[in-house]
Amino acid sequence: MKKFSLLNLALASVLLSGVSLAETAAQHYQHLTGSQIFSADNAYLETGWYSLNGGGSGDDPDLSNANFVGSYYFGELGDTWRPFVLGGFGFSKITQDHVDLGSGDLGDVKLDATYLKLGGGINVNPSPEIGLILGASGLWMRSDGDYSGTDAAMERYFGHDSDTALYDLFAGANYHTEIDGYKPYAELTLHYLSIDYDFDLADTDGWSADLGAGIYTPTLTTWMDLPVRAKFYVAATFLDHDLSDVTGFDHAYYAGASLLWKVGPIIPIFDNIFKDTELAFNLQGTTGDNDLKGWKASVSFSIAKF
Repeated sequence: MKKFSLLNLALASVLLSGVSLAETAAQHYQHLTGSQIFSADNAYLETGWYSLNGGGSGDDPDLSNANFVGSYYFGELGDTWRPFVLGGFGFSKITQDHVDLGSGDLGDVKLDATYLKLGGGINVNPSPEIGLILGASGLWMRSDGDYSGTDAAMERYFGHDSDTALYDLFAGANYHTEIDGYKPYAELTLHYLSIDYDFDLADTDGWSADLGAGIYTPTLTTWMDLPVRAKFYVAATFLDHDLSDVTGFDHAYYAGASLLWKVGPIIPIFDNIFKDTELAFNLQGTTGDNDLKGWKASVSFSIAKF
């Protein structure tokens, strides 16, 4: 009887160890895909190269993404009510070598993803200096998993294709003014986010906040007889506990600069429909807790806010 009890205890220990590793592998999958899809949705982490602390799980993950997103505001710049639509697509890759979940080196993982984003909302301008925004968006990401290792739990989550979705309800406000041709601004945007994972994993819901301040310069020069101005800004993102658990950080800080070239008049349809469109060349540095760091270099089209 004693031998039987010891055998049962040993078997139970092995089974619990297996369950624990499976749960840890699932949590690690949520961590990497959560980082990936949040960066795809967050404007300050778009189109760049980043690294995250592995949190004791092996070599630090490397994250890169490229986004092609835009928005269209109906009506004229300065109108009190301006509905808008937004959308786009992008590509992302996150890799981590020598994953260690407490049981030694489990191998390397890579998630290559493509995603689509759609949304819209309303922009309200109760005065020339104040703008309010309310909207919603959805982002759907398809990941191609690649796992080089022999662990069955890791193979389940990282060795197959999977789907992740992020739903974003957001509201924001900005204040802007003009002083001798310079246009300083400050803005706050609150998000309620829900991340929907594959493999019957529980959704993650939580809040995040984006704070930003910056200044637009007057026209600095012209290119093809069209004005070029600059923008300098600082910003921060804060996540609540539920979201920080699956993204690997709970705050991040950004500083950047952009050159903005008003390209609308080049093409008649732009001049008529997108006359406030600017082509932006952007460079930004990022830092945060848990060794989040990286660079963002991008080219984008945007509708001038003010």
